[in-house]
Amino acid sequence: MQTAMDARTIAAQTLMEHRTLEYVKQALRVTVQWDLDSVGADRKLSSVRFIAESLQRHLLRLMELEESGGYMQAVVEEKPHLADQIVRLRADHEVFRRQLAVLPICHPQTDELADEMLSQANPVLLAFLDKLDEHDRRETNLIQIAFCEDDGGEG
Repeated sequence: MQTAMDARTIAAQTLMEHRTLEYVKQALRVTVQWDLDSVGADRKLSSVRFIAESLQRHLLRLMELEESGGYMQAVVEEKPHLADQIVRLRADHEVFRRQLAVLPICHPQTDELADEMLSQANPVLLAFLDKLDEHDRRETNLIQIAFCEDDGGEG
């Protein structure tokens, strides 16, 4: 069993990783909004793909860290009554893994049809980011409830 300090350290590290993921999500949103006339379809596609692949790598790494000895285990040990929320968040992770596997922008292909690729990929990416934002909010709230709120009972 982990000590309270270990669990709080894990929680703090997880929140820092979430902050990094937030920067990558924001960069992707900004890049998706670039004006094609200003930057050109090939440059935009290249940049969107680069950031989407970065998001993919970071998200997969973060989910693995959370599930394998990360905050999820610590929450269940520290606050067993929150276990159902952990089950739901893990289920979200599986959905995200499946969605990442089929995101069109993350797969190499010819860039000859960059305009068409972007017009198809942009709404998909933005919808994915919106779902990820909601998941991140629920995860952050759970971490704060589990490790940052005082349970009282002392004194």
